[in-house]
Amino acid sequence: MTSSERALILVSAEGDGDQTSQLLKNAGWAAETFTHADALVEQLHKGAGVALLADETLHGDNLRPLFEWVANQPSWSDFPFIVLTRRDEGIPAGLDNGLETRLGNVIFLERPFHPQALSNVVGNALRGRRRQYEARRYLDDLREGEQSLQTALLAGRMGSWELDITEQVLHGSDQFKACYGRAADERLLYADLIAAIASPDIQRVQRALHDSISTGADLVIEYRVIWPNGTEHWLDSRARVLPDRYGRPETLVGVVSDITARRNAEAEREKLLLALATERERTQQALRGERALSGLLLTSVPAGIVAYDSDFRVTIWNPVMERIFGLPSPAVLGRPLTDVFSRDQGDIIEPRLRDALAGVSGPIEEIELTTIAAGQVMLESQHAPLRGGDGQIVGGAAFFRDITDRHRAEEQLRQAQKMETIGQLTGGVAHDFNNLLAAVQGNLELLAKRLPDDPQIRRFIDGALQGAQRGASLTARLLAFARRQELTPEPTDLAQLLEGMRGLMERSLGTMVTIRYELAPGLPPARVDPNQLELAILNLAVNARDAMPEGGELTISLNQMDGSDSRLGLSGPFLRLGVADTGSGMDAETLKSAIEPFFSTKELGKGTGLGLSMVHGLAVQLDGALKLISAPGEGTTAELWLPVSTSPVTELREMPLERTEAPASTILVVDDDALINMNTVDMVEDLGHTALEAYSGKQALEILGSGQQVDMLITDYAMPGMTGVELAGKARQLRPGLPILLATGYADLPSGTSTDLPRLAKPYQQTDLATQIARLLAHRE
Repeated sequence: MTSSERALILVSAEGDGDQTSQLLKNAGWAAETFTHADALVEQLHKGAGVALLADETLHGDNLRPLFEWVANQPSWSDFPFIVLTRRDEGIPAGLDNGLETRLGNVIFLERPFHPQALSNVVGNALRGRRRQYEARRYLDDLREGEQSLQTALLAGRMGSWELDITEQVLHGSDQFKACYGRAADERLLYADLIAAIASPDIQRVQRALHDSISTGADLVIEYRVIWPNGTEHWLDSRARVLPDRYGRPETLVGVVSDITARRNAEAEREKLLLALATERERTQQALRGERALSGLLLTSVPAGIVAYDSDFRVTIWNPVMERIFGLPSPAVLGRPLTDVFSRDQGDIIEPRLRDALAGVSGPIEEIELTTIAAGQVMLESQHAPLRGGDGQIVGGAAFFRDITDRHRAEEQLRQAQKMETIGQLTGGVAHDFNNLLAAVQGNLELLAKRLPDDPQIRRFIDGALQGAQRGASLTARLLAFARRQELTPEPTDLAQLLEGMRGLMERSLGTMVTIRYELAPGLPPARVDPNQLELAILNLAVNARDAMPEGGELTISLNQMDGSDSRLGLSGPFLRLGVADTGSGMDAETLKSAIEPFFSTKELGKGTGLGLSMVHGLAVQLDGALKLISAPGEGTTAELWLPVSTSPVTELREMPLERTEAPASTILVVDDDALINMNTVDMVEDLGHTALEAYSGKQALEILGSGQQVDMLITDYAMPGMTGVELAGKARQLRPGLPILLATGYADLPSGTSTDLPRLAKPYQQTDLATQIARLLAHRE
């Protein structure tokens, strides 16, 4: 028996409770006897089902610890007490009125008692205690269920809401408000919710709400809303009506989620399905018309057509079939069609041949076959019966259309869409991480200036700065994959660039790898960022070295090609830069995922998985492409297709040193992120300037319109309500000629945004900030 169901007995002297204890043990219950209330309370903390108190113990302050334990019981507990009274004495004076109040759940049992009476009273008390334990478990389960529900809502990005039907009072979670474009601290009334619904959907939503309230049916509806910033979003709202105690509708409780991304994806899918359906219908119409053509026409249509008799012997093998399969007509005619193909391929088409001879036209289906002429090809095929003049089946016909290129294009489209989605995600993450690094790096620089010249402290600060700079390098790779890194393309002699890297390559790859160069002479320059391209080439070379642990040969080639030769959708003149190794190579599945960020075949801790993704992002951002060619045991070739420059290589000119000092000025700093704003203000003031703070475009315009002295404006780009570019335009209307610096974690502003404002990329060092401030203030002078 568990300790939670044992009986505790409080008596005034040793031996008084022995008989009672023995009776309980005989009835199958555990029992312990105590002569002090403190010992009883100590055991109550460990767990018990009932306590028996002899009436002679109910006097003085003896029971104070017990009364305190009763008062501090949890809400689910009502511990049962049995007071053993004596017939001739009864309850001690002064305790009879207040005992039940102070102990709560009290049962009085008069001594002497019958053993059965004791058993019944204790049994009833223990059953009541068990029900209390069950109530506790129920409350715990209910609490866990509520916590699980909140966790599920947060994980599913769903907002919960509740509407008082009578009072029209709306309550919603922060995520619910976010679905309507509101901040967590903004009020969202029921009238605001209705007003936010897009005009085409308002009547449908109101009708659905009315039907749900009047019938009690669940509300399930998708509709559009207009956010305060003017953007349109799709929402999925689901709710249930909760009645009052009289069965009347009282409250509408539900959840809502933003399904804009899903709706956009569905729209794109519908367009693709419509295009495919149109193409399929056109093909089916063409095939239906071909069935009526004579044998002469069968030899001239642009589809592969083969006809066969009832014994599967080929009677027609048109020129298109010759081109697809690489077999001339004389080599096929008269042979069973199943023998023309390999055994495996014959097994694929034989069921369709038999269906055609049975009078069943087969469906249009896609099959993959191996041909002499083209190797693996994807064909669209259909089989149909051939009937003679009397309507009897005399054979069958099969139609084949080569859809290899279309199938490859569809696969490339799916891969491109996948990489675009991953790129958007990684670019957003890198932007946010850049903002965090800006605050960390800036504060570390300022901290280093203010701390005493202690070598150990300096080592700690330098270590933290190096960590921040490594983080910046990581985000640079993420931005490279997302095609959001800042590039400086210029006409570049790639042959000269590769020759300049020869020493670096030899030191990086070691003596076990032989490097061979195949550079075509007289090549035009390419339009690239030379620094980023060197990093990309070095990444490819290091990957090649790691694929050749026992050593091997690395070949770097460069020649001019037409973009159409890449079969990557390029056109015009390109330079093809190849990096080929003699390593282990990759299978098709690995090759398919090779350029995805964080994908790596190296051991844990041996790489970030961002090398190839960075190279891919760089190539695309330069209007080129990365092409990987590999097979197990045959090594890997990485081809960078880079556009030819229309301008010649420019000679390097010595640039004058940038000024980093400027006269003390008043600079307005605008950033919606308080941490970054504070850091920028500290760096500006550390440079000897006066800084004014603003946390939104609206607040900045109020400062500019107030007449305060402002010599320069530094603003973030991505801010709610008004972007940095929009703020700059309005600031120039108030103060023409005001120097403005745009600080952003993105290299490319969103599509449709154009500006000539100077930009400072996050994270930046104080020296970068000082240089930009000095340059802009110097221009103003």
